[in-house]
Amino acid sequence: QLACPLDLGCHSVEHVSMGVYSDGSYGIQAGLVYSFPVTCKAGEWTIVQGLAVDDFSREKLTLTEKELIEERDTAMELIGAK
Repeated sequence: QLACPLDLGCHSVEHVSMGVYSDGSYGIQAGLVYSFPVTCKAGEWTIVQGLAVDDFSREKLTLTEKELIEERDTAMELIGAK
C-alpha cells in the first residue's frame, strides 16, 4: 500500500511519512512544512512521537530543515513578503 486516505486512515501500517506543518517535533522549526512519521484517523493526522533518531539521521534531518528554511525564505523574498 503506497498511500492511505486521510479520511480513512491506514490499517495495514503503523505510520506513514507525510509533509505536514511542524509543531517542533524532532527539533524541527515549528511552522515549517516537513515530512514526519504520522498516523491518520478520521481525517486528522498526528505526528508520531518518540521514534529513535541516530546521529546520521539527525544530521540529515538538520540539513533538510536548513534547506527548507532557505527555500522558504527565498520564495518569500521573491513575492515581497519578507
